[in-house]
Amino acid sequence: MRTFLFLALSAVLLIQAGCTRDDGRPKDMPNLYATSITITQEGKPLEGATVSLSSATPSQYSASGITDASGVAVLRTYGFDGAPAGEYTVLVNKIGAENQREVTTFEGATDRVGGDSYNYVDPIFSKRDTSTLNITVTNKGAKETLDVGEAVRVFLFANPTN
Repeated sequence: MRTFLFLALSAVLLIQAGCTRDDGRPKDMPNLYATSITITQEGKPLEGATVSLSSATPSQYSASGITDASGVAVLRTYGFDGAPAGEYTVLVNKIGAENQREVTTFEGATDRVGGDSYNYVDPIFSKRDTSTLNITVTNKGAKETLDVGEAVRVFLFANPTN
């Protein structure tokens, strides 16, 4: 019985090893290249925006990131640094909530709930067919600065406050 279990476990490990690279990435994942995008709004860094790449040829391996205080999003693909080489449309959103109320949890901590959700970036930048932002990732990676224009406040939905 032990021999059977050992052989079964060995087979599973060999199959897994055959499906991933040494760094744990799937074998079919393309090479990734260091990619960062600085997002500005009205010329100033935009913090907290979600940035993602959309290709004309859909892939299961898409890159995304969130901008820091400097407006820089370092892109990652399925948790690995970088983006595959290619031509992309850049999609940008910044979602936030207003009019939330504070509640105390059972553990005594405070949390914010309810309110209304807004997008603070023009919705044209959130769709592949309307975004005018583009980037080319080469085998040397990419580093771009892109501006999303005027600040907006587009209502998305109301969150119940219970």
